[in-house]
Order: sequence, then C-alpha cells, then structure tokens
Amino acid sequence: MVEIRTLTIDDDFNDLIDLSQDFFHEYEAHHADFFKIASLEDENVTAYFSSFCGHDARQVIIALDGKRVVGYITVYVKEQAAYWQIRQVGEISGLMVQESYRRTGIANMLLEAAKQYFESQGIQYYLVYTAVKNHAAIDFYTKNGLAPLYTAFIGEV
Repeated sequence: MVEIRTLTIDDDFNDLIDLSQDFFHEYEAHHADFFKIASLEDENVTAYFSSFCGHDARQVIIALDGKRVVGYITVYVKEQAAYWQIRQVGEISGLMVQESYRRTGIANMLLEAAKQYFESQGIQYYLVYTAVKNHAAIDFYTKNGLAPLYTAFIGEV
C-alpha cells in the first residue's frame, strides 16, 4: 500500500534524485534546447528538496511504497503583485511518478494531497505549468478539473 505524506529532512533523498533525473529527461523530449539540463548534480537536487522541509509556505509531498519514494509533488504559496485580484495562489512546480507506478492512482493521490495543502493555507486557486507537448500531463490535469489559464510562447533569435 502506498503512503502519501510530507517529505522530512530525515528522509532518504536518493529516490528523489532518481525521480528528478527522470523528470528532467522527460522534459528534454519536449524541447531539445530549452529543457536541456547540462548537469543536474545530486547535491543540487538534495538542496532543492531540502529547502521545502520545515516551511509552512511550501512542501514536498511524497508517495512511499514501503521506504521507497515512488512519486512526489512540490507545492508552494506564491504572492502575486498588488494589482492582481487574487493576491495568493498555490503553485505546483513538479509532479512525478516513477514510470512503473504510473496509472495506479498515485498521481491522483498526490494532486489531492496538494489541494488539501492549499486549502489548509487558505488558498482558493492553484496553478501548474507543463510543456505544451506533454500530452499525458495535460490529459491528467484536464481530467482532474484544471483548465488552461494562459499560454507562454517561446521564440528564438
């Protein structure tokens, strides 16, 4: 049975390093130049995930199968500019499930945990970004009730 809980500084980060490598390799397939990660060092990944531990305004929620991390979602509360009507929004900066665990409901459980986190922070709306060619992610988010808000374009000079 998979357990969903918040990452703590005492957790083993090795599975997160592997999942992050997979995450970025998948994104490289969506745009060869823009998403190319020249060097993703283990200590950078560990520092990134560690920075979420022990904070109210951001969390990493993990999916554990036994002691093995098989998925994660990173969430935080973002302050918007004063001219926005909605001053705070939640953001999901990454959702990843190990390939052999996909289509088992783990992504749904992680997204639900993220929504509960946002609700506990008094957040009504949340945003998530994904590559336009990431059809699996777009389908997942659409099936979970998310709708497009804005589109970013990339140009080359």
